[in-house]
Amino acid sequence: MECKLQRGILGNAIRTARIEQHISQEELAERVGITSTHLKHIESEHRKPSIEVLYKIVIELTMSLDAVFLPGKSEDPELRQRTIFLLSQCDDRQLKVVYATIEAILKNVE
Repeated sequence: MECKLQRGILGNAIRTARIEQHISQEELAERVGITSTHLKHIESEHRKPSIEVLYKIVIELTMSLDAVFLPGKSEDPELRQRTIFLLSQCDDRQLKVVYATIEAILKNVE
């Protein structure tokens, strides 16, 4: 089964997350272990990243690929990315508070 992403979605998601975090292409490329030219090609979608490189980019940018691979899941993918970025800065105690709050909100929705 072939799975095709709409052209531009993955590259734009990576570029947006990188820019929001004020990280240059050169800096991200160095962190991921690729050349800045390779990253430019990934963001412009002239090349597709390997699973390993994509994983490293996602980890470095603390981004969620839900909005990319599951369109329609969130009406505001940037909000999801910003939330995940903030969560990555929380310690365990803070995460427990956030988790309990989300759990309570979702129970009230049902």
